[in-house]
Amino acid sequence: MAARKFHHIYQELEQRINTGVYQDTLPTESVLTQEFQTSRNTIRRAIALLSDRGYVYSVKGSGVVILESFNGPRWSFGARGFNGLRAIKESNHLMATTEIANFKKIIVTAENAPELPFEIDEVLYLVDRIRVFDGHPMIWDHSFFRADQVPALSKQIVAGSIYDYFRKEKFKIIAAKRSFTVMPATPDDYAYLELGSYNCVGVMEDLVFSENGLMFEYTQSRFIPDRFSLSYFDQDNGQPD
Repeated sequence: MAARKFHHIYQELEQRINTGVYQDTLPTESVLTQEFQTSRNTIRRAIALLSDRGYVYSVKGSGVVILESFNGPRWSFGARGFNGLRAIKESNHLMATTEIANFKKIIVTAENAPELPFEIDEVLYLVDRIRVFDGHPMIWDHSFFRADQVPALSKQIVAGSIYDYFRKEKFKIIAAKRSFTVMPATPDDYAYLELGSYNCVGVMEDLVFSENGLMFEYTQSRFIPDRFSLSYFDQDNGQPD
């Protein structure tokens, strides 16, 4: 019975988020407990499932923030954590450097909007970084940052760690929606990466969110298929599916 109530509340909250009944944050636990006539623990389990499925994120002092959503099957949760260049380098004991292939501001147009999770006329930073491991270009990070959402970027900043810079600027990152796929190699893939005989690339797509629940970054990390594996650790939380 408790499991059924927990799922019923989750489904109701999910429906309200998807239809815009809730805009920025969920009501407080006290309000939801009173509305659904249930315990705080049951409400917390429903909210935890919303968080696991990428709808919300709890921010201290702000409550449960609703993450900006996008239509389409690509935007889904996958492997966990913010594993940037440093994490890859340290976990694999590799010498790594970054080369900046492109850095500029662009405006979203009708032509490029279908490929991006942004609205027409938004101003973005476009950043192309080539990740070189032990002298070999293995990852191309094709990134877009909303100019009105992030601290000002420069070529010098993006040549280092963008996230370290964000932390120094007290810009808080709370969540990412991530998907993995394989795509046909483009001329840029062949130019930037040592693909050899491969005609495809592995692609990890990230939508990254700040503490206000808005997406500030979209990145495609395009990599040589046989040079990386993608994994994460998970455990049973004791809750029904």
